[in-house]
Amino acid sequence: MNLKSRFFKKPWQSKDASTRAEAVRDGHEPELKAELPRLAQHDESAAVRLAALKRINSEPFWLDARLREQDPAILAAADAFLGREVGRASNETLRESRLQWLARINQSDVIRRLAREAADPALRRAALARVDAQGFLGDCYGSESDDELAAEILTRIDQPSTLERLSEQLRKQRKKRAQAAAARLRAIRVEAGELEADQSEASALVSSMERLARGEVETDRTARLAALQAEWAALSDVAPALATRFEGAAAIVRASIERAREDRSNETAPAQPVVEEASPDANLSKAAEHIRTVIRKADKRVAPGELLGDWDRAWNAISIPSEPDKALKRDMLPLLRELQAQLAQSRPAEKPQQTQAKPGDELDPMLDQIAETLESGDIARSHELIRKARSRFNALPPRQRPRAAGGRLQRMEGRLKEMRDYQHWSHNEHRDELIAQIEAIPESGQHPDAISVLLKQAREEWQRLEQLEVLPGDRKRFASPPGQWRRFQAACKQAFETAKPYFEKRQEVQAENHEQLKRFLAMGKELAGNEQAQESQLRDFLGKSRLAIRRLDDLPPKTRGRAAAQLRELMAALSGRLDEHQAEIERVKRRLIAEARALAHEKDSKLAIDKAKALQAEWQRAGRGRRKLEQKLWQEFREPIDPLFEQLKGEREEQKQAEREAQAELKQLCEQAEELARVDDAELENAAGRLAGLSADWASRDGRSGKLKQRFEKAEAAMEKRLQQRKDRQRQADRARREELADAVQSIAAARLENHEADAASQVPAALDDDTGLDQQLCEQAAALADPALTSDRLAELLQQGDEQGRQVAVEMEFLAGLETPEEERKRRMDYQVQRLAQRMSERHAQPDLGSELDQLMGRWYQSLPHTPEVHRSLVKRLEAGRKIIEDMVGL
Repeated sequence: MNLKSRFFKKPWQSKDASTRAEAVRDGHEPELKAELPRLAQHDESAAVRLAALKRINSEPFWLDARLREQDPAILAAADAFLGREVGRASNETLRESRLQWLARINQSDVIRRLAREAADPALRRAALARVDAQGFLGDCYGSESDDELAAEILTRIDQPSTLERLSEQLRKQRKKRAQAAAARLRAIRVEAGELEADQSEASALVSSMERLARGEVETDRTARLAALQAEWAALSDVAPALATRFEGAAAIVRASIERAREDRSNETAPAQPVVEEASPDANLSKAAEHIRTVIRKADKRVAPGELLGDWDRAWNAISIPSEPDKALKRDMLPLLRELQAQLAQSRPAEKPQQTQAKPGDELDPMLDQIAETLESGDIARSHELIRKARSRFNALPPRQRPRAAGGRLQRMEGRLKEMRDYQHWSHNEHRDELIAQIEAIPESGQHPDAISVLLKQAREEWQRLEQLEVLPGDRKRFASPPGQWRRFQAACKQAFETAKPYFEKRQEVQAENHEQLKRFLAMGKELAGNEQAQESQLRDFLGKSRLAIRRLDDLPPKTRGRAAAQLRELMAALSGRLDEHQAEIERVKRRLIAEARALAHEKDSKLAIDKAKALQAEWQRAGRGRRKLEQKLWQEFREPIDPLFEQLKGEREEQKQAEREAQAELKQLCEQAEELARVDDAELENAAGRLAGLSADWASRDGRSGKLKQRFEKAEAAMEKRLQQRKDRQRQADRARREELADAVQSIAAARLENHEADAASQVPAALDDDTGLDQQLCEQAAALADPALTSDRLAELLQQGDEQGRQVAVEMEFLAGLETPEEERKRRMDYQVQRLAQRMSERHAQPDLGSELDQLMGRWYQSLPHTPEVHRSLVKRLEAGRKIIEDMVGL
């Protein structure tokens, strides 16, 4: 690094975070590109890290940042990139990281897209595991390419309507999956009790035939009927009730097919379709409308030849006339013949006779009123007034029509047309918004009742717009374009199809509830007439009857009144039976009171208490009587047995005393632990062993309170803290010893370089008994360097090796500390960053912490000794600077 670079650093090396971020975003220097990985991972500013990640813009870096970072902006950018990229191709190297990222995100749209479109089956499986929507799972089941994954999806679908849809939709394209969906549906219905296990296949055929009879299946009814009958004929041992239902539904289907055939044979003209008919050619329609307008207004200024020429040009421009074009021509033939007759006669128009009154006087006030109405924006009123004015104007003979009034009226008509065109455009925009809102309903997840309300409101709004645009005298019946109307109808149909299963299911549920209520009423009447009925059963039925009368909305509307009357009748019968039971309960409890009073003569207190408990249990089993007598009877029952339980209370007090003594022992253990935590340093090791024994005794005892636990844990923490302090002191002593040995090794090497062998031999340190392995290595290295047999060439080789190893350690130390590296060491640092990044990506779960890395680096530093004196002095400064920063970071 030269002097200029020391004072004038690169912009991405600036201390200002915003300057670094801007330089990373906009810079193109090779040095910056080499620094991007380090900046993306270790820069202290989140903005700089984000800018570097965007410049690199690769999936491994974004995955690493998403799993490591906490900054919201980086997380959002990573999610945006990964949401687009991870599903495009399978990558086993990044699979684990992708799954971890997927587990952390909550964007439902991204999860659903990956569940449908991810190339990796493992990623699709993980995304599907986070989706619970039955309809979406059904769609994925039909489109999933992996059969094993499709089978897993099917096991999570338990909604009958979805399974019915899948079995019907996949019947032709994927028969095996359709059969699996049908089997799953039958299993669910058997489990719910809707079908019998041995009649599930027959019940499924009955349900299919009944859906065909209701018109819920969009297929060839004749072919479907034949297929169902063939499957039914292959069954054996069918329940009579199912056979009756099947034959009844089949008769309905056959009757509807025959009726449809008769209607087709008897009809003389095809039925008018609901949707708008195809429109004729636009230019041809325009020419026809022009002819009608001229003839209707009796406008003599337009020659018949001009009108016929316009028609012929529009007709000849059509290469192949459509049916609507031909129909329009048939409608226009009378008018065309009339124009041809006028052209043949070629007679000039008769001159109108002049009247003495000035024509058009009544038009000026009308036109003034029209102008005011147009200014106010009332299109309907303006249209009505202009029609009247035009009628008055056209009623005048052509020569008596005032040109000023005619021009003014024509301009007002143009103004009205502009207003109506703008209104039509605005309403079409509003209709498009309505269509967009309705198209969004199926994916909105709204309740079907809310969907029904929204559809009703949309249709009312559509009708309102139609009424505003279609005015009296207009030839068009509908204002909206046919294509837009068809889109609206299709969107409404699709939205209603989303809610239709719910409404059908609600009708079925209401019908089932009504059937259940009938069975409940029958069972209740039978129970009310049963002399052996238990009180609990009567109370249970009475409670259910009260609940049922509050839930009449769950029944079909026409049945609610009669159901309420039947429920009230049942509740009256059950209440009468309960009164009889309560009288019996009072008789039983009076007997128990007499038995309780006899316990006073029992000599064995233990036996008396057991009998009292048995009487209490029998009292509870007897049930509750009338509220007015229940408390009085209970007091009479408690009077003779309370003394027995007072005696039992004394025994329990003795047990509590034993518990208090145990607490005192636990407290004593806490005091002993606190004393051990305060011993002198000389006895600390022995005290730690004794405290471990106390901990084992403490853990084996029961009844430890929260406060005692805190005391004991506090004593253990104090002991651990003192042990850690002693360990820190030992580490400082070891460090001082290692520095002393390192200085000796370096001094001996310097003496040998100056050929002072005697000085080198005198500086060899003596080994100590408590030296570590690294200390012993340093002692041995010092002795080897002081050995006279060591040649100068060998010494130079050792110094060169030490310098190389020391430089590598210094570069790694500066990287960990976030310090700058000298210019001549930049390539070494770049190589280390690439190597470290590759190692971190391959060994994500086996990375050492920062303190362990520091210890490893210092061990390698001592092993690299000796160094050349000049190199050693520069390396020591760099190493100590990085070491101090890392120790501050790890808290040493």
